[in-house]
Amino acid sequence: MRVFVSVGTDRHPFDRLVGWAEAWAVKHPEDDVLVQNGYSDPPRAARSVELLTHDEMTRELAAADVLVLSAGPGAVMAARRAGRRPIAVPRRAELGEHVDDHQRAFVEHIDGRGMAWAASNAESLDRLLRRARTEPGQFRCDPPPAGP
Repeated sequence: MRVFVSVGTDRHPFDRLVGWAEAWAVKHPEDDVLVQNGYSDPPRAARSVELLTHDEMTRELAAADVLVLSAGPGAVMAARRAGRRPIAVPRRAELGEHVDDHQRAFVEHIDGRGMAWAASNAESLDRLLRRARTEPGQFRCDPPPAGP
């Protein structure tokens, strides 16, 4: 399974998500895991790139079997435009991952409407990645109609 993980471009580190991705890569060496680690330390057990151009990001979103993204609205909407229902992981302000907790509210909103899968801890991410193996269609969606 090809897994693309993106922490986004925010300057706050998101080491928690990188660590979860690395743990998955260690347990599942048969998977191709690519982590866009931004300002976080890169994983050792998975391929990584600090940042991607817009075109590179678009290609990775379309090529992966499953997407695990920081819960920024732009990344989630880009995933949906690529025909993917992503796993969204909100950054947490109390952990120094962002300035506030707007991503938590956003994840609740999009998860409740079936636009993304919410993962708030390593166990929920692991459960969703296992589900992506057995129910890959649950991680796809129809892209929204193109705007004017």
